[in-house]
Amino acid sequence: MERKSYEEIEVNTSKQGKYYKMPNAHYHHVYEIYYLIAGTRKFFIESDIYNVGKGSLVLLEKNVMHKTEYSSDRLGERTYVLFNDRYYKALADALGEEAIKSCFARKVFSIPRNRREYIEGILKQLENEYSSGDEYSQRLMEIYMKELFIFLIRYNKSIGYNNAHILSSGDEIIQSAARYISENYNKDISLIDVAEFVGMSSTYFSKKFKEVTGFGFKEYILNIRMKKACLLLLETKLSVTEIAYETGFNDSNYFGDVFKRIKGVSPLKYRKNREYI
Repeated sequence: MERKSYEEIEVNTSKQGKYYKMPNAHYHHVYEIYYLIAGTRKFFIESDIYNVGKGSLVLLEKNVMHKTEYSSDRLGERTYVLFNDRYYKALADALGEEAIKSCFARKVFSIPRNRREYIEGILKQLENEYSSGDEYSQRLMEIYMKELFIFLIRYNKSIGYNNAHILSSGDEIIQSAARYISENYNKDISLIDVAEFVGMSSTYFSKKFKEVTGFGFKEYILNIRMKKACLLLLETKLSVTEIAYETGFNDSNYFGDVFKRIKGVSPLKYRKNREYI
């Protein structure tokens, strides 16, 4: 069997050095499972910050902005699984779409100590089949993915949500700012407005926001607006002009130019051709 492409599934385990930082926040067009074998990490996901440790499993939906970095001087090790819509649909068909959605909505799972070996075993089997598979590997990988999500669904139902990921006061402030931007992206808000909202000088806030999130202020608000615009293009019949104003752009022509620069196609072509998503 040929090795599966990135667009379908990818599995990788690697160690990373002390204080490794992902260069920039990013998002991708596939789903991600991230399991931390060793070390501690800070995750910035959309507008939330999580401190996670050994035995934590993070689920990321596609097109979700995120950044991660190690937050201690210990060597880190992690396994990630990237998978596309076909795998997601197979999971949803087999286990129920609402159950799968609820797992991704939770985002972070702290796996109990007595179950970590089991989870790591599933991930190892996935990686083995991905790396050196034969004609049966595809079926086995699908089975392992279902087994993993059955565990997560059961865990999600039995353990109430508890955001026990304690943040520093500085991270709490930046998280508050990111949430404020996410809730007010369609308004004419400036860096000064948000800095005043969190009680910082604009210069210090700009530096701190970039440090924690991986985004400059303007870059972050533009990404939020573009993501909302894409959803409106695909899920509503609003005109391009209406969507431009709905997402905080004061000029529909400017919106069209920015959209094409970022997505590579015009808003109307994006709406008509879902393969560009």
